[in-house]
Amino acid sequence: MPPRRRAVSGFALACCLLGCAHASEPEAAAAAPDAAHALVYTLAPVMRGGELEALEVTLELHADAEGRARLHLPERWAAAEQLWRHLDDVHIDGARAVTRDGDAVRVVEAEPGAALQLRYRVRSAWDHDPAADEGQPFAPIVRPTWFYAFGHALFAVPEHAHDAAVHFRWVGAPPELRLASDLEAMQTRAGSVPDLLDSVVTGGTALRTSVREIDGAPLRIAVLGHYAFDDEAFADLAAAVIAGERAFWGDPGAPMLITLTPLRPVPQQRSLGGTGLGDAFTLVLDTETPLAPLRHLLAHEYFHSWNADQLGGRGDAATLAEGGQPGQWFSEGFTEFYTWRLLLRAGLYSLEDFVQAWNEALVEYAASPVRNVPDATIVRDYWRDPDVGRLPYRRGALLAAVWDHALRQASAGARDLDDVMLELRATLRDADAPEAARRFAEAYRSVGGPDPSEQLVAWVERGETITLPPDSFGACIVVRSDTVAPRGGPAIAAQQLHLREGLDADARARCIAALAGTGAAPLTSRRALPPPR
Repeated sequence: MPPRRRAVSGFALACCLLGCAHASEPEAAAAAPDAAHALVYTLAPVMRGGELEALEVTLELHADAEGRARLHLPERWAAAEQLWRHLDDVHIDGARAVTRDGDAVRVVEAEPGAALQLRYRVRSAWDHDPAADEGQPFAPIVRPTWFYAFGHALFAVPEHAHDAAVHFRWVGAPPELRLASDLEAMQTRAGSVPDLLDSVVTGGTALRTSVREIDGAPLRIAVLGHYAFDDEAFADLAAAVIAGERAFWGDPGAPMLITLTPLRPVPQQRSLGGTGLGDAFTLVLDTETPLAPLRHLLAHEYFHSWNADQLGGRGDAATLAEGGQPGQWFSEGFTEFYTWRLLLRAGLYSLEDFVQAWNEALVEYAASPVRNVPDATIVRDYWRDPDVGRLPYRRGALLAAVWDHALRQASAGARDLDDVMLELRATLRDADAPEAARRFAEAYRSVGGPDPSEQLVAWVERGETITLPPDSFGACIVVRSDTVAPRGGPAIAAQQLHLREGLDADARARCIAALAGTGAAPLTSRRALPPPR
């Protein structure tokens, strides 16, 4: 999901170290809104008989100079639709009249500049603890002792309020009901509406937290449920993933929140998923999930802090909530490519892990019933058809491998795809609407790569089958077509990676260095090379 970085990270450091997430009355320390047009959101638990029944949202705002306001209730987020169905007791105080414009919009008439207050309760989309066979939950979960929700599923927003200052308060909770959210920083410093929506709010009476410091900034882990691994092992893994990806981008430390939310296990069913939110990401998994599969999930979701957060290409959050984007091959597929590359570089994947990950992806691509649909179909059906939704992950990873290989060949090993990504990041860092997918060909050529324009048309726009060159991964791995039976189904032809036999320790180390994008020269010295002519 499209993440954004927040400009409120200074407070998050203090919050993690001082434990302010556990306070039941943070409103006492909250900063006063500094302008008449600021939006103040208050979130409070609704308790009955000692159990959590709902979450109450209050929004304080002002009518415009003509005495009007259009309020958009939660409607759609990722695969969840009609989110307004989970709202009860919607009231607007301070208005002369309130009318509906469809199910998700309230049109308010009031005195010019009048103070308004919107209040409603958010009920759970589930009347039970969600299970592994029910899909990833994007609608709110409110259970008797815990809750979990995205900002998109919780908060109503005024129309044309994208640049408004936003304050957040958590109030009225009993001491045992603890909160963890990336919105906590907004209790002392204003954020924005995109910050509010691209957020996670979770908590419960059994919420556990731990902290790791990475480059002087805190990583906070908030855990609901008990898993097949312990909290400390997960925190160590998360810290290693984050440190490795920050090193790749050359970024300093910044506060980060990771939340874990449980799904009830189901026999013969495995479910784990994640959503990146810039300064936070969420993991939702069945409680029998072992630690090893989380390497990929953590690395993939955290890479979204740059792709598409800083590089762009998937549109804004509201647009993505309604459908896919033309850049999904880049934002998801290139992220897959770098998930495997950087896990190998960090020592979290072995060569065998790397080969296995690629081979599973190649089998999925070969077996996909929608392998050759054009990009326009992905844009239209990304959330509607699971097979279509998976395709850009596989198509984009193959594109990345082909273009990485072509650039290494064109530059005699001096450059690879890493240089393109860093060039895009440097170019688009301050862009108003960064769209790396559309700028990729230009950046690729600028570092010495052959023009990929015709391949973009063939492989992305038209959806033609992508074939990896046999030496795509260097001298230690060969790619060839094999006959495989995916998941016990009928046999198909699929490309597969084969690690050459008889590699000694030195050869394996050289192989890892090449596959991880470090090559024979140190990463930093390769960055200083002039573009090949």
